[in-house]
Amino acid sequence: MLRTKFHLPALSRVLQWTFLNWEIPVILIAATFLHLVNIDRVIFGDDEVGVFRMAHDAIISGWLPLSSNRASLGNLNPPLLVYLFMLPASLSANPLWGQVMVALINTAAVLLTYFFVRRYYGRLAGTIAALLYTTSAGAWTFSRNIWPQNFLPFFVILFIFVLFLGVIERRKGWLFWAIVLMGVLYQFHGSALFLIIPLLAAVIFAFKTIRLRDIIGGIVALLILFAPYIVWEFHTHFTDVIMIFSATKQPALTNTEALRFYLFFLHPVITSPYINLISQIRDTHTLLPNSHSILAQAHLLTLLKGVYLLSIVLLLGGILLACLQIFLLRSTSTTLSTKNIAVRWWNDLLATPHKQGLALLLLWQVAPLVLLTRHSIVLFDHYFIFLLPGQFILIALCVTHLIALVKRWRPARERSVRMALSTLTALVILAQLVGIGGAIIDITVQGNFQQPVSSSLYDQQTALQRAEQIAQQRHIHRIYITSYPSYIRTTPMEYLAEQSQTPVEVFSSANCFFLPAPSAGPVVFLTTANDTLANALFSQYANATLVATSPDFGWSPYQIYVVTAKPEPAAVPQTFEQSLHLLSPTAQLIQNQWLTTRWSILETHRPAFRSMYGFHFQMNAASGSSLSTSFDCTTTATWAGDQLFAFPTLQSGTAVPLQVTMQAATFVSQPQTLSLGPITGFTYYEEDQNWRTLSTGNSQRTLTLPTTSIHPSN
Repeated sequence: MLRTKFHLPALSRVLQWTFLNWEIPVILIAATFLHLVNIDRVIFGDDEVGVFRMAHDAIISGWLPLSSNRASLGNLNPPLLVYLFMLPASLSANPLWGQVMVALINTAAVLLTYFFVRRYYGRLAGTIAALLYTTSAGAWTFSRNIWPQNFLPFFVILFIFVLFLGVIERRKGWLFWAIVLMGVLYQFHGSALFLIIPLLAAVIFAFKTIRLRDIIGGIVALLILFAPYIVWEFHTHFTDVIMIFSATKQPALTNTEALRFYLFFLHPVITSPYINLISQIRDTHTLLPNSHSILAQAHLLTLLKGVYLLSIVLLLGGILLACLQIFLLRSTSTTLSTKNIAVRWWNDLLATPHKQGLALLLLWQVAPLVLLTRHSIVLFDHYFIFLLPGQFILIALCVTHLIALVKRWRPARERSVRMALSTLTALVILAQLVGIGGAIIDITVQGNFQQPVSSSLYDQQTALQRAEQIAQQRHIHRIYITSYPSYIRTTPMEYLAEQSQTPVEVFSSANCFFLPAPSAGPVVFLTTANDTLANALFSQYANATLVATSPDFGWSPYQIYVVTAKPEPAAVPQTFEQSLHLLSPTAQLIQNQWLTTRWSILETHRPAFRSMYGFHFQMNAASGSSLSTSFDCTTTATWAGDQLFAFPTLQSGTAVPLQVTMQAATFVSQPQTLSLGPITGFTYYEEDQNWRTLSTGNSQRTLTLPTTSIHPSN
């Protein structure tokens, strides 16, 4: 009884605070739900698995990450992101918890936006900015999957908050934290370098608060923050830095792409900001609705487009009103010269923290857009995540500044104007809520979006679990998986298969295909639907029975087969003696698409930690063509007797030669490591080691094969 009485006052205060600040629970609940709903349905592709796998490997092996994943420019990113994902990776190998962490960080970004705007521009502005931000379909798109840029909004708004502490409140020590956050933001994405512009302005505005120890401490903190990456760059003679500068020296374009990407985050419906089809295809993370979308109705789209235009008007109004407050003087004398007016304006700006804060917001939002009207690199929508949630802050300021102006100049109309502007703002928030609700249903429930390049974590885990269930039920001891062709060797299925109890062989079907030996009996084979290569080889060289499909929303379902290889011919007399035996005396052109050579693998390599087993082939035309190509086949495991079908990617128009010569080598691919005394560092890259060139019994390293054409039956 005494305990209950003791807690009643505290409970009463909590309830009272919640009642007086009702918008905070609303924002928190909405943001948490929208970011966590169906969190396992977000894209889990090459970039995502590359980052999370490095974090998991660091936990398992004790290695020190020296880099993160590879950027679109080709350089390796600094490793801070990997260290962050070591938190969920230390709890579970399941990437789902990494996705949950990203969602929670972005939920925190919404709350931080509310408290920042409320602190400096009032409760109404904070509520509007936070609700607009949390219901933005564009922002939601980049707030859930394991991607470096998705951490930007939280740390950007924290960075702006720190600048305001120095500029508006004149607190000391802000510069140290601003420098540290600048380093953190750059590690997530290079676009954050544009934030140097408001940082320099803040240094000018709050110059008197700067202490030498803040600068020295910030530099030391940056050196510590970048220490692993600096070690790596020294080792590679700053290859990544050179690569970045080389990209900026490409011919520049002048266009309005940057503005379209900026406004992408205002549109209630996820829509493509690209005018270049190639760029849109390269961007695999923006899932665009298709014609079956619940938002495809013409009348609804018309309404949403109207609200989109209203959002743009409010955004422009926020920018204009901020400019007026910054640049207008309270009064000027007609006798003052232009120079004197400029000096007076500058002095007034330095003496008015409120104006300085607005200037920081505009420099954050507008300056990058102006600079990026001319760019030498291909732009993508995720390059503009660092501007979030500035758009919504400016819209909120437009609404509150208009109300303040009316209150000052037309007090009698304040109530009606407040009601009208509140209604318009509510309409925008409602439209965004409809748009993000439609996106959730389309993307995570019904799959009504245009085909992506990769699928979600749920799709891949479900397919793998179903394949393993079938293997256990039928007492099958091997699973073969064809992964999506990828520009890197690490694919999601390769990582997820490490958690399987049944031995799994994962390989990319870009240049090779593996079948079991006839003596191995039945195996489970997991492929994507409409895999024409798998169907062609199954029909010719195996007995395959489709036993299950695993739905993959928005993409063709995975198909699960039980496969038994047909009897194979004996190895041809003239063949390599190590690792591979040639099974077919000819190079076979299958369905006029794949010029294949058929081999039997002699060695067993079971799945091992971060090991890929590779075969390197060199194919040249002996006559009748200019064909000359080399390619790799890599797999997570091999069993003696496995059949390997190797083929190059033929360029369009390449004539099929009458004969080809083949050279082959084997290697093992493992993470690139760097010895640092007692510590082993590693990077995103993999190294090919233990190369062995294959040769025949008479020490010849080349086989000559005639070509034939076959057409597998259906």
